[in-house]
Amino acid sequence: MSAPIFQCQSGHSLCNTCTTSLMPPVCPICRLPMTQMRNWQLEEIVLKAKVPCPNKANGCVYSMVALDTEDHVKECIFREMECPLGAVFGRCSWQGKLKEMMDHFKERHADHCDVNSDADVVLKNISPTQDDRHFFLAAQGKLLFIITMKIDTLQKMAYWTVQHIGSKKGAQQHVYEIHVTSNLDPRRKVVFMEHCFNDAIKADEVFRIGKCAVLPLDVLTHFIKDKKLTFRFFIKKSGPMPTKGPKDKGDGGNNDNPPPNQGPKGPGPKGPKQKGQNGPPKGHQNGPGKGAKQNKGQA
Repeated sequence: MSAPIFQCQSGHSLCNTCTTSLMPPVCPICRLPMTQMRNWQLEEIVLKAKVPCPNKANGCVYSMVALDTEDHVKECIFREMECPLGAVFGRCSWQGKLKEMMDHFKERHADHCDVNSDADVVLKNISPTQDDRHFFLAAQGKLLFIITMKIDTLQKMAYWTVQHIGSKKGAQQHVYEIHVTSNLDPRRKVVFMEHCFNDAIKADEVFRIGKCAVLPLDVLTHFIKDKKLTFRFFIKKSGPMPTKGPKDKGDGGNNDNPPPNQGPKGPGPKGPKQKGQNGPPKGHQNGPGKGAKQNKGQA
């Protein structure tokens, strides 16, 4: 059962799928007409219930509350996918599973998947005065990444981004580097480093918010020679996020660094005694000391 959930005149509830398939639209229990009255309480319960992924039959073992199903399906690696190159350029109508995508690219788009971090990527017919976009599919172990480069003459910027095909959590565990080397002077080089996004967000949106490699076009001209631009990419797993240490109060944790102005325990330096402080115990009498005898002799 999924929202919206409608009620008949007697109060019986049916989900939208069942309601639309009724011919005529009468309650199958009491045979009274269905209404547009929603059962909000039942809908709330349904949205909080745990449900399996719709792609369970294809191998997905993830379960979630019904409210999160739509977001998960967008990034589920077992979903039916469109060719990412066709989605951008409209040149391919392929649909299939993620595990079949690289084979499809090798067969139909070989020029767009023959890239790796061990070699330079050379873009041809590059001009800072013309809009352009380049797209590549790269494998990193068992994972696939989309590399997009765009020249935007309206914004006067060149952009690069690397996106992980999979979950948002998986993308956040990877960072990428873009190294752009000048073909005019090999000593000139710029390096960008950024976290990956997943493929649920469009590359143009990543470019819009600027969380990617960005180079002004008037700077890009110093990297182009004979209409060729060279760059290299690296993708690696990011380190674990730093964890917070134990709190100072009430956690029972050890703190190796004592707070300021707190010295080690033990007797401190002796100072002059104040009246009424640290006096002799009751009933104790001080006899004449050595100093007292010397004073008597001097008198």
